[in-house]
Amino acid sequence: MDLFHHTNKEGLSVRKPTLKQRRAMRQTRTVLAALCAGLAVFFALQSISSSVATKTAVTASHAIKRGQTIRADDLKTVQIADSPALANTFSTTDDAKGLIAQVNIETGSLIARPMARASPVIGHGLTTIGVKLSGSSTGLIPGNRVALVGSAGCSAVPNPPAQSSAAKQQPAANPTANLSDESGAEEEAAQGQSEASESGGETDDNAEVPGEEMPTQSDGQTCMLVKLATVTGNPHRDDGGNVTTQFAMPPQDAARIMAVQERMPIMAAKF
Repeated sequence: MDLFHHTNKEGLSVRKPTLKQRRAMRQTRTVLAALCAGLAVFFALQSISSSVATKTAVTASHAIKRGQTIRADDLKTVQIADSPALANTFSTTDDAKGLIAQVNIETGSLIARPMARASPVIGHGLTTIGVKLSGSSTGLIPGNRVALVGSAGCSAVPNPPAQSSAAKQQPAANPTANLSDESGAEEEAAQGQSEASESGGETDDNAEVPGEEMPTQSDGQTCMLVKLATVTGNPHRDDGGNVTTQFAMPPQDAARIMAVQERMPIMAAKF
């Protein structure tokens, strides 16, 4: 008796499938069922996503440190569901490239406009100078506005431009008096009075630039060297191990810093 054959309705002998064939057919049915289910889910998601508005957003392709200049390879774009909460996010990499990171940005984080801003621009009549700061300066990033304070009284701070103009007006060599007289001359120049020929034209130039007022604020232990300076570069360590930071400031303030930074520690106070 042949156990692998049976007779159909027409009386023809039909060979039964083997065990291996039946297993193969079951596996084929399982794969087809899974494929159909996957296609059903895909088309369902497509129909849902087509009804939701999306937008292009810029994210960090890897971690970006605070104060770092954002480069093109730091960024990538993704498609996300649009929302009013995402109105401040960048939509193209060109918008964020070249900006200064204001906070630490983690990998994959969306980059919003308050998280990055443009590099500071050196204004007319300003110069840049590297200043050796006491204490930690790692918290300073380009664009920060600070005051620079020396750890000594103002009587110990030389000011060659002020001394040369004041020497023509009075023989006294009292540094504090010279500072007060020069400050008064600057206030007169700021009010639009004519340039004083005996001052050599330096007083009027100083009055036009904010922060040029002479350092009259002193408590005997510290002196206000520069009332307003803008950080233009990240702190870096030079060959001598000193941490130097680039600042933009008026030329006379820069000359004052150059005259004293080898004699006394200088501190930066953020606004």
